Amino acid sequence: METCCTHNMLRLTRALYAGDDSSSYIDYFERALFNGVLASQDPDTGMMTYFQSTRPGYVRLYHTPFDSFWCCTGSGLENHARYGESIYARYKDALFVNLFIASTLEWRERGITLEQKTRFPDADSTRLTFKLTRPQTIELSIRQPAWCDALHISVNGKGVKGTSDRGYRYLKRRFLSGDVVEVRAPMTLRVETLPGERELGALVYGPIVLAGRLGTQGLTPGSQLIVNERESGNMLQAEVKIPRWTRPLEELLANTTRTNPERLEFRTAGFEGGASVDLIPWFRMAHERYNLYWEAKSPA
Repeated sequence: METCCTHNMLRLTRALYAGDDSSSYIDYFERALFNGVLASQDPDTGMMTYFQSTRPGYVRLYHTPFDSFWCCTGSGLENHARYGESIYARYKDALFVNLFIASTLEWRERGITLEQKTRFPDADSTRLTFKLTRPQTIELSIRQPAWCDALHISVNGKGVKGTSDRGYRYLKRRFLSGDVVEVRAPMTLRVETLPGERELGALVYGPIVLAGRLGTQGLTPGSQLIVNERESGNMLQAEVKIPRWTRPLEELLANTTRTNPERLEFRTAGFEGGASVDLIPWFRMAHERYNLYWEAKSPA
């Protein structure tokens, strides 16, 4: 997953969405934002990845502050200043809520301020509070993600249905300053296999890819910062034991449970030899060895 590729795909997706307001574009945008862009920066040093290896048992590698400057360093600098650019959109008088990210929107021409409070993706709900210079009719369009079977919406504590079209739920009503819209988008766990590889798949919760934690063997502070991206495949190699799954991939779901109600933390039991693996969102896997894709191998 090269960072520049993700960066440019997000730019392309924004351009396509500007001409066609289908939520399918935002479904892709959300996946790439959380699993690609957010995962590309070292939270401790601020450095960026050139690419994110999916080699089982490998680690992320980041550029150095002064001795390396990759293409993905430049696009990476832009990426993390642009999280807010696609949360909302407007078309004529309609206001679209595309992403569940804590933020504040100011639509000055109409005297609308919208504050979004959420702990997504650790929580599956968001709260939208309107502050208006005057009461007014607003057509509010809330995206129903492809990973969500049933979007639950309430206005001032009362459930509403609205209408559905092109992956959005539309509410047209007269809003007063202080009105609150609450949205809950339940997430479920599933296995997504690689195209053409039915026996190789990753665990995904809502739009969030989960990675197995495989320890910190051979890692020391600063060891993941490298100068030459062409040496990425040779850095920090180690013989890491990858837990074997000896049953159909579908059984991963039945053997995976959430272990922390406040954060996305999971555990999968039933690997060969009775082993279990802890999983967290891929974007939080900064300084550990990992596995993303599990292969259904027979005991033989």
